Amino acid sequence: MPRYYDDEMTDRNAPSPGIAAVLSVLLPGLGQVYCGRLLAGAIWFLATAAGYSLILVPGFLIHALSVWSAYASARDWDGY
Repeated sequence: MPRYYDDEMTDRNAPSPGIAAVLSVLLPGLGQVYCGRLLAGAIWFLATAAGYSLILVPGFLIHALSVWSAYASARDWDGY
């Protein structure tokens, strides 16, 4: 009997929230790219770079928001 795509098989391809968060810690926006959100990843990268160039605290806050956004993107993933 042929196997059909079901919820279990789709979940295996879903991005991991933990991996998305770690990637975003390493490079802001990379977690969003991992989740398939290329434009969001580029925006987070540019916003974090601008925040760090202005002063450390805004850059750190924007970086933390980028990590949270990557985690939430993977958690709420509904397909590419």
